[in-house]
Amino acid sequence: MSPANLRNKAKKALLDGKYDQARDFFAQVHAQDPSDIRSFVKLAEMKERTGDTKGAVADYINIASTYAEQGFVVQAIAINKIILRLDPHCTDVKEKLQALSSERGEEWATSTATVETAGQLSNPLGMSSSERLKLGFTRTPLLSSLSGNELNGFIESLELKQFPAGGVIFKEGTTGDYLYLIGMGTVRLQTQLQTGEVRIYSHLNEGDFFGEHAFMSHLSHDSSAIADAETSVLMVDRDTFNQWVSKHPQIKNTVEEFYRQRVLAKVLAVTPLFEGVPDKIRILLAERFSVCRFVRGDIIVHEGERGNTFYLIRSGRVLITTNKMDASGGQVALSEMGAGDFFGEVSLLTNKPRTATAIAGQNVELMELTRENFNVIAQRFPSIRRIVEGYQKKRVKETIKALMKKR
Repeated sequence: MSPANLRNKAKKALLDGKYDQARDFFAQVHAQDPSDIRSFVKLAEMKERTGDTKGAVADYINIASTYAEQGFVVQAIAINKIILRLDPHCTDVKEKLQALSSERGEEWATSTATVETAGQLSNPLGMSSSERLKLGFTRTPLLSSLSGNELNGFIESLELKQFPAGGVIFKEGTTGDYLYLIGMGTVRLQTQLQTGEVRIYSHLNEGDFFGEHAFMSHLSHDSSAIADAETSVLMVDRDTFNQWVSKHPQIKNTVEEFYRQRVLAKVLAVTPLFEGVPDKIRILLAERFSVCRFVRGDIIVHEGERGNTFYLIRSGRVLITTNKMDASGGQVALSEMGAGDFFGEVSLLTNKPRTATAIAGQNVELMELTRENFNVIAQRFPSIRRIVEGYQKKRVKETIKALMKKR
């Protein structure tokens, strides 16, 4: 029987609760295809479920050692946590990780991975040795600066939690008391739009971390995290994280950098500008934007000046006002915008002077797009031009309405 058929039979037996049969099928898969690390993990799990704790631990040690040797640190840590649950006195994997990280030092921690290589993460044994070594810690930026006893201490502080496919790791609106690291499996991040539609804006793989927005800001989660497949998550609480940041400040810098990237992914997902554009294409289009920053009170654009740029708000608030005076000689506030909103489209489309002034209501990060780059994007996706033109007309009406109220 082919490995594919054996896997299907093993999965069916598992769903039916026939763990003895599932164990035997997974054992046959592993015998035929030792590179299928997933099936090997399931074999160990079935041994555990059928009472063969000793056999399960032996398999888990083998799996974790393979992961560790090839630099798949988070997977090795996740398996190590399972081993310690079954046998608290077993230190084989922990000692191997400590020795390997100390031995390989900076080279172990700073090698780089390509997108194509990272995509093969689910089957590390099927990769070449050079490809496996290129992944390692780069898939685990939180751990890239730790080695030896430091890595060992961090491992001890992590808590393992497992979720079934479709399991909710955290919900939008709940408090963020943990930072999460994917040991095995995949996770999707999604947010609910005002229309009620659920929009997925990020797919995460092993070695990725998430939950950093609520964790770092002490606010509620602004999105939900769902296990796409059966997933093992390593969690670190805030007190432990702060202790490690005091020793290794670069960990906080890493989290904050990834936070900025994830904010960008979410903004691209929720803004109406990219409605109908495939997720992967959104990220490619974003490369045509440049990032600019302003502090509270800065004037971003002046009414009446010439402008050939368009702005998408990545974070912060922007106040839109007009210098057109009402009867009392006052200035008119038109709107306040936040993440995902855009402005500057009138000058971009018409090549006419700015029709309003934009002021940073707080520290803001903006994505700036030139007319040349906008035309390149709009040529490929005409719907983007239609959306921007629609907003231009809508804002003209809103401006007239606001001015009429002041008379």
